[in-house]
Order: sequence, then structure tokens, then C-alpha cells
Amino acid sequence: MAATFTEQTALSASPKENPYDIWDRGGRKSVTGLLLRVYPSGKKTWFFQIGRGNREKVGKYPTITLSAARSEAKTIGGDAEKGRDFQAERRQKRKLKDNTLEVYLDGPFKEHAEANIASHRDMLRAIRKGFSMVLDKPMNEISELDMAKWRRNRADVSIETRRRELTYLKALLNHAVSSRVIPGHQLGQYRVKGTLKDGGSESKVRFLSPEEEGRLRTALDEREAELKESRIRGNAWRAERHQPLYPEVSPDEYADHIKPIVLLALNTGLRRGDLFTLKWDHVDLGRRQIRKIISKTSHARRKAGKKLEPAVLPMSAEAHSILTQCKKQRNPESDYVLPSPRSGGPLTDIKKGFEAVLAAANIKHFRFHDLRHSFASKLVMAGVDINTVRELMTHADIKMTLVYAHLSPDHKAAALERAFGGGQ
Repeated sequence: MAATFTEQTALSASPKENPYDIWDRGGRKSVTGLLLRVYPSGKKTWFFQIGRGNREKVGKYPTITLSAARSEAKTIGGDAEKGRDFQAERRQKRKLKDNTLEVYLDGPFKEHAEANIASHRDMLRAIRKGFSMVLDKPMNEISELDMAKWRRNRADVSIETRRRELTYLKALLNHAVSSRVIPGHQLGQYRVKGTLKDGGSESKVRFLSPEEEGRLRTALDEREAELKESRIRGNAWRAERHQPLYPEVSPDEYADHIKPIVLLALNTGLRRGDLFTLKWDHVDLGRRQIRKIISKTSHARRKAGKKLEPAVLPMSAEAHSILTQCKKQRNPESDYVLPSPRSGGPLTDIKKGFEAVLAAANIKHFRFHDLRHSFASKLVMAGVDINTVRELMTHADIKMTLVYAHLSPDHKAAALERAFGGGQ
């Protein structure tokens, strides 16, 4: 006859090389089908054997005592006799988990977005940030009540931002429906309505004023000087200790990638990703041209079934000078114009360095992408026609360029003065 299973039996069960089971037997209080599984890690878990190959987890020992495990096992056994299908319930739970916003966002939708949506990084980031409170919720259960909470959480952002976030979320949900992952969703008719508080909202293009650009350039120069001085001090320290010296940085060389990439953005209007992936094969210093397939435009052409063609962008004198110097400093092991100093591959982030320069220049509410706005605004304010601006900005649709028709008040006043003469 088997020894009686007691609390001491569970307590003293030692781990072995492989998991093993101890059945609840030998005592009048024992429950047929209850067992304690002991794992090599020392973890112990109660299970109830409903049928052959069908076990239901009761709980972990010692959180669940023997007495509590027996009571729960009896309940599970009674429910099973009444026809409750525990396996079907687990399958349904797994299915619901697979259909949560987070799982779909990081899985199928991310794969779809990377292949078909040019601004997929911004889109995925905006969904995760804006709808963090429903990431663990099944997509077809996201309701207008959840949207009310989202609206309160995002009350401090503009109505344009909220509308964009909702558009992104609906695109994901619609993709899940078209992929037959969920039968439907509850936000088809949901809209972001403006309020009196939103009435004065307007879309603005942030670009550098001449004074800000001057401060930015000064901050870049000062940063370069400090990096070069730091290299000199570091080598002096290493020389005293007979350690290998770092390569010297001559006065004409760039100390790192921050200054050239910022000035190239200001002179070319290229997006950050296109600057990160700019290779020497794209640069023709002799013809003063950059020939590159632009990432965002290529998505639109690919979706339209059109052949991908590189944009041909002329270089300004400053851009040519910057790239000429970068060529002199070229890393022979890398094809990239501004390679990562660690991997030699493309850069992935310059946020820390760029924000430090902005702080030194006392420039606020400014992103790296706003350098592109500054490039376009300079062209418009210099009198360049809007279609030429579109071509230089590599916009597929001129509607995207019309936003840069926004000019500073002083420039508008100067235009009126040129057209109609000065005042009295």
C-alpha cells in the first residue's frame, strides 16, 4: 500500500535530474487524480488529472497547500463531470492573447507596415505610445469607452496628433479584419471631434530663423573644438602612461558625424533615414550630385507598381565641401558616407548628440526633421517656384509641398512691398 501523502511529503520532495510526479494516495482524505509535479529547478506544481493526457493546473506549492489543492481538485473534477471543457477554454484564452493589440502590433502588422508603409516606424511608435492602456486587450474588444480614456490621456496633445493616432489604430484594426484575424472591430464610426479648446489649433511648420541657424552653427563649431581639445588631452594622458594614442584630428577634419550630418540635412533636405543610409555610390562629387532612391518615395512607387528610380539632387557649395571632407576622412572598411563609429554600418540614432547641440544653441521645440523644413522654407523664401521645391524635397505629390508656402510675416511684408511699393 502506498504511503500516505501529507504536507511533509510535499515539503520534503527533492528535485531530480528529470521532472517527476507524486500522486495523492494512501490516506482517507486523498483525492484521486491529484498530483504534485517536482521539476529539476526545485519548482513544485499541483495538477489534477481529468483524463488520459489531460491535466489541469491547480496551483504552485507552497502557495497552494495540500488541503487547498485537494479542495480545488474536487471542484475541477466536479466541473469536468458536468461537461466543462478545460482544454477548449485554454485554446480560447491563447487565441484571445494572440489577438491582443500588442501581439498583432509587434507581429503581423509590423511585418506588413515595414513592407508597405513608408513612415512605419513613426506609425508603430505612435500606436504603442498613444494606446498603451489597451495593448494587452483583444483587438475586437477595444471599445469607445477605451477611446474616452485615451482621449483623456492625450488631452495635452493637439487634435491633429490625436486624429493621426486614431487613423493609425484604425489602419491596424482594419488590417486585422481583412486578414481574418478578428471578425470586426468597434471603432468603425468613431471620430475625434474638436472642442472649443481645439478651435485655435493650426498646423505649423517649424524651421530655423536666421538667428537660430547662426546659434546652431556656432554650437556645432564649439562642439567640434571641444572634441578635438578632448582628444589632445586624452592623448597627453595616455602618453604619460605609455599607452597607445588615439588618431589625431586635424583642424580641417570632423571630430565625429554630428556636424556633417546636421549641415547636410540643412543643405539637402534629406530625411534622417536617407542620410543614415547614404553611401559613396550615391555621391558624385565631380558632377556635384547625389543620386539615391529615396526610402519614402520608393514605398509609394512600389505600391503603384512603378519602377524605382533614384532622385537626382544637386549639391550646394557647402554640401559639396562637407562631402569632400568626409571623402578625405572615409573609413575604408565602410561604404557609408557617415558610418557608425562602432559598427561601420549605417547610423541608427543621433538623438543624444543632436539634443546637446540644440541645448547649447538655446533652440527649443525643434526636431532633426525640422532641418528638412528649414531647407524647404529657405527655398520658398528665396523665391524658388513650388514645383522645383517639390522636386528638391522628393515629394511624390505637390500637395505635400504646399505646406511650405507658409512664410514668415516679415517675408510676406517684403513681398507686398516689392509688388506694390513702400508706404507713405
